[in-house]
Amino acid sequence: MKAVLFPGQGVQKVGMIDFLIESNPEIKDLFFQTSEVLDFDLFELIRSGPEEKLNLTEYAQPAILATSIAIARTKAAHFDATITAGLSLGEYSALVYADCLEFKDAIKLVHLRGKLMQSAVPQGTAGMLVILNMPIPDVQLMIKQLNERGEKIDFSTDNAEGVSVLAGTNSAIDATIKYIEVNDFKRVKTQLIQMSVPSHCSLLESAQEELGKILNDVRFFTPSIPLIPNSLAKPTQDVKEIKKALINQLCSTVRWRESLIYLVNNNLKVIYDAGPEKTIISMARKLKNIEKLSISEL
Repeated sequence: MKAVLFPGQGVQKVGMIDFLIESNPEIKDLFFQTSEVLDFDLFELIRSGPEEKLNLTEYAQPAILATSIAIARTKAAHFDATITAGLSLGEYSALVYADCLEFKDAIKLVHLRGKLMQSAVPQGTAGMLVILNMPIPDVQLMIKQLNERGEKIDFSTDNAEGVSVLAGTNSAIDATIKYIEVNDFKRVKTQLIQMSVPSHCSLLESAQEELGKILNDVRFFTPSIPLIPNSLAKPTQDVKEIKKALINQLCSTVRWRESLIYLVNNNLKVIYDAGPEKTIISMARKLKNIEKLSISEL
């Protein structure tokens, strides 16, 4: 089994498609397609910035999707992948790669998704926090106890062994950091993520509701290869199941660690990272039995 995997938000940077343009000038056509559905020049934004604009969720999401698909189409065309998945936003890239969603529809969707997220949570009122070296049961207990105290914190992303991401209000983020300090977790470290909007948390309930309405009007096709939705952590080719999972994804925990474990336990031989920053490779290398896998950059 061979898997092509796609990254989520956070990998964006000005100039991230330059290496593709130099070797594949025809890839410009893919980016020019985005001008038909967006009200801005995505190609120019990615190539020249400004960085502050590119980092905003509504711009970062289509930029990452277009770049990831460009990488996959130019570098993975003959890899004969048998399964695909994407981390958070990357799930849309995986849907395009598996011929389940048209590229233009996906670009339009993630741009709208970003706008909905941006409007659901006023900028500067909430955040995301990486928790390193804390066992999952301890993370879950901490979240439970903080919420019982009236804080609003959620398990946003289960990235990898010892790498969890939480999302919530600023006060909840501060309370989480204090909880870790007070309970004297020796090896546990925290790191704030620079995101304009927190992802995969209950703060996005209004955005999820609106996204569901939009997705119901978009045509999905039976994917050419199985896809692992973030909220399921197991493969499916059922269009109804895929669409439902995509809607739920906005407020649900991204079960990325479990998705990778599923792949390893089911005869996965090769992982191809279709992102510009190779974050998927970094996460995969934290897996147990990783020596059995061939991990490749595209």
